[in-house]
Amino acid sequence: MTKAAAIQTFFSQFLTAYEENSVYSMDEPPAMPYLTYQLTTGAFDPDNNGAAVSVSLWYRSERWVEINAKTEEISRVIGRHGARLKCDGGYIVIRRNDTTFAQSMGDPSDDKVKRKLINLTMEYYTND
Repeated sequence: MTKAAAIQTFFSQFLTAYEENSVYSMDEPPAMPYLTYQLTTGAFDPDNNGAAVSVSLWYRSERWVEINAKTEEISRVIGRHGARLKCDGGYIVIRRNDTTFAQSMGDPSDDKVKRKLINLTMEYYTND
């Protein structure tokens, strides 16, 4: 499995997941709830602390209950020591940014749109 496929598979376990740039080319925005993520890849570098990556959860609701629960689910799956994804040539470790893991955001044009911005780090233990 390629790095991109491993990352897509990981995020798709939570909601319908899209690489964030793919949403812009759609004729219409996807139905909420959905998740967008940055696709940043790399290779093993002993001097590197990984790539900072953001994920956004998108919900349309009166309340924050469901999006908060989904955020907690993602946090639990990643866990304290990170989630390890197998891919071609090795594996990827996804870690939470524990200083600022998730931030609540809204949409000034629609007060029912709820967004959670999740901050992660991806460490690549691959040859290429």
